[in-house]
Amino acid sequence: MTQPLEQSGHAKPSRDEADAIDAANQTNSEDAVEPAISAPTTEAAKLSDAAESHDEPNPASAETVETSQPQESELKESESARRSRRLPLILAAVALVLVLVAGIYMLWTNRSGNNHVDRNPSVEATTSQASHGPSGDAQAYKALQEVAVKPSVANDQGGLTVSAKGVGSKKKIAGVPTLEIFMDPMCPWCGKVGRVIDPQLQRMISAGQINVTYNFLNFLDSASSDQYSSRVDNALAMVAQEDPERLPAFAAAVFATDFQPNESSYQAVSDARLADLAVGVGVPGSLADRFAQGAYKPWVDKVNAYAITRKDAKDAKGEFSTPTIMINGKVWDLTAAAKSQGGLEHLDRALLKALGLKSQDVGHQGKIPSIGARGQALKVE
Repeated sequence: MTQPLEQSGHAKPSRDEADAIDAANQTNSEDAVEPAISAPTTEAAKLSDAAESHDEPNPASAETVETSQPQESELKESESARRSRRLPLILAAVALVLVLVAGIYMLWTNRSGNNHVDRNPSVEATTSQASHGPSGDAQAYKALQEVAVKPSVANDQGGLTVSAKGVGSKKKIAGVPTLEIFMDPMCPWCGKVGRVIDPQLQRMISAGQINVTYNFLNFLDSASSDQYSSRVDNALAMVAQEDPERLPAFAAAVFATDFQPNESSYQAVSDARLADLAVGVGVPGSLADRFAQGAYKPWVDKVNAYAITRKDAKDAKGEFSTPTIMINGKVWDLTAAAKSQGGLEHLDRALLKALGLKSQDVGHQGKIPSIGARGQALKVE
């Protein structure tokens, strides 16, 4: 059960989930193997000196010397002939080696090419990041990258970024603030916060005044009998992928007071009712009818497993909970903001002040929040 906003304002993942992530992050150490070093051996060289005699030339042997000169010439010619015969053999051996090397290289290249085709490009692109993860558990991040079926519009951390240009990180509006929201469809305080700020968010998104990255979690599946959170998250991801224009309205609709189920006394919500809700905000029936297939549910599981480990999304106490809102990459203190304006029902006013945007400018193109894309949330008083 979640705590009231004035106490904690958040629903927290169960301890079992956090322990599971910690266990997955443990690795077995391997013994370091010292490379074998062979010391060079030396042998004493045995040298023998042969004494050579240098006698004076003997006139009597002059003829012998003269007759031996042609024999030396013949020896030199014979050696030259032998070298000439060896040269083609050497050239043939070199050519054979070159052919073998070329063959091995071509085989290796072809094999590497085949491996590249078989691998998932999205996993390849994040291999270096997967060793540590951007801000959370490395193994959970790696598992998220390896999910085979996932919305192409999602970022590598599982977020779905919405702007006036559509859905996807490449569609972000430059120079404006980005809000990142973590929510579970079952979380009652996510619903309360959403019902206050969603109307303003939708207007600012449409006018190109902000970008919003949604992170849909499912750790409250345990509070339902039919994986309610996972089914809703899957539906939201499908709408983001195939009908991105409707995502903000659909995300707001799942928190409507007449739709969001009670966390403490869950009443089953059918796939048909979820589909009807989507159709009600303009999602085509042909898309809504496919929600029940659950194509993205494995991806939703990995998004949740990674998100709850993200250090950048934890509060001042080092805890992760929902709802969490980050403004330009920094966690925004919802409880303090609500209290500054007299209560949760005025959180929308606090948000506009944090962004540096006047209420009369909401929804007007060209009226950009003063903190821009890099500034920190302004202090709300």
